[in-house]
Amino acid sequence: MKTLLGTFKNASEAYDAYRKYVESTGLYARIVRRTVLYARVEGQALSPGSVIYEVYGYDEECRLARYIPGMTHDGLRMLASAYLNTTKLRAALDLMSEHPSAPEVVHAIIDDIAKDKKRILERAEAIVENHPVYKWCKMVSAGRGSLGAQMALMFLGFIDPHEADTGGKAKAFWGLTEASKLRSGKKAVGNPRLKGVAIFAASRVIMGRDSYYYPLYQAKKEYHANVRKVNYPHSKAQFWLAALLVSHAQQIIREAEGYQVPYHRMHIPPKSSPDEAPPERLLEALRKGEIVEHHEGRRME
Repeated sequence: MKTLLGTFKNASEAYDAYRKYVESTGLYARIVRRTVLYARVEGQALSPGSVIYEVYGYDEECRLARYIPGMTHDGLRMLASAYLNTTKLRAALDLMSEHPSAPEVVHAIIDDIAKDKKRILERAEAIVENHPVYKWCKMVSAGRGSLGAQMALMFLGFIDPHEADTGGKAKAFWGLTEASKLRSGKKAVGNPRLKGVAIFAASRVIMGRDSYYYPLYQAKKEYHANVRKVNYPHSKAQFWLAALLVSHAQQIIREAEGYQVPYHRMHIPPKSSPDEAPPERLLEALRKGEIVEHHEGRRME
């Protein structure tokens, strides 16, 4: 449970409220920066485009320091955002460099950005390598390697286990729920950039034919093709796999801090060993759209 501790116009005042709560209670807090169309702070109306800072206190202790001493969830989010922005810039410059008249200086700049991106990831990997979600990402086959440090950073940066205390909340934030889909007259829920990151990660897992997740994807694809008889069953199954990967990352991150995750009736647990394969009865249930209550002693969603 979270409580709004206050709304501030000044960043330093917000930080003072944040620090006071953490130091006095030993519990978790976070600062949310918002640009608003309209708000009243201390009785004063703010003009459109004003920035406000909301401070939230939670009733849980943050135990991230077990794995990353001196780091905060806000710090991980900033690091992940920096990496994501560098990736976006690199992609944009790559397109520009393909123009026939692109001068050599453009190629040189792109090479420098590529080196910066690599350095950011190398330094980030050294920070997150002791966290259980990093170890899980390293054992999930993707493309020619694994999900690795890049996705570990994305998951740790954009899954706050105190705010997203269920897999459903994490999937909603990443834009991986039914409410996330664009519909006429309605605003989609979630972050479209993160949705793209998750779907790309799922495509890499499919390409890498991971021993655990690829059979799950295949079974879900068969369900959409043979039972639902939908168009583009691959896309449906890939979206489902992307959501599953995010929910598994959320479970690992949440449990790493010593908190439980609520299970649905057919809870599919995260991959737990490099060569693990899902049981046939689970795959058969996915193909038919049925529910299996247990998975080798572990409950399934």
